[in-house]
Amino acid sequence: MPLNLIISFVLAGLFVGSGIISIVLMLYIARTRIREMDKLVHGFEIPNDSIFFIVLRVPNYSLAFMWKLYAKRGGFEGKIEHLDKHFRWPFIAAFLLALLSLVFLMLGILFDNYFDIG
Repeated sequence: MPLNLIISFVLAGLFVGSGIISIVLMLYIARTRIREMDKLVHGFEIPNDSIFFIVLRVPNYSLAFMWKLYAKRGGFEGKIEHLDKHFRWPFIAAFLLALLSLVFLMLGILFDNYFDIG
């Protein structure tokens, strides 16, 4: 088996693996923490959540947890300071794993284009 095919399979596996872990973390957040965050930030709970809206809100909250400038810009600054690290880590981990998944996807596409697999 050629080396470029092995590297391509490894990149595809890393892309799928980090994407699945990110989605599982987002589902965990949806079941446990997102309603509390919505109530804290917006003042009310959003009654019907779909995975689409969870995927849109998790990066918003995780960026506010990671960078104070984004929290100030988004209006989260005084509202999220009292939350501990155990509450914050799934948001940040899901966001970073989603970004890592996209990096592996781009690397796989670039590798496929520049080192012909077929």
